[in-house]
Amino acid sequence: MKTIFKTMSGLFLLTVLIGSCQNEINPDCEGDNAHQVESFYIDEFESASCGLQNIGGNEKETNLVITTQADFEKYFTCSEQLTIDFDEYFILAGMYRHQQCAEFDSQQVLLCNNRIVYKVRMLEQICQAPIAVFYSTVIEKKHNALPVEFDVQFKN
Repeated sequence: MKTIFKTMSGLFLLTVLIGSCQNEINPDCEGDNAHQVESFYIDEFESASCGLQNIGGNEKETNLVITTQADFEKYFTCSEQLTIDFDEYFILAGMYRHQQCAEFDSQQVLLCNNRIVYKVRMLEQICQAPIAVFYSTVIEKKHNALPVEFDVQFKN
């Protein structure tokens, strides 16, 4: 009887732990739980054709939270010079390396469960060339103290 009680108690505890970890990793960001966060400098980034530099070359996914001009200059490379007001804003950015052609599709920033969730969607293409997909957004500094979760996935 004690063995069954211990086994059932252990399974219950394991289930609770797994369930709580899943909620932290993948929050429910739907409906009333999610609030859109406004992005800034959209036109500037579109025209400047940017990418990341000085990041490890072997990681499949690299995500950065850039809060200073020095970090911006260290990690960003753009075809045009961009000036971001880091007293008011900060940047969420990343690069996803894929073994075949892929392209950026969409992004959205949500405030969900007291965290920022940066959702990036990509489209896989039909070709066999390795590629790196770059993504970035600028949001207000008032969200700087919240933890950030990058949710980078393929749409198709």
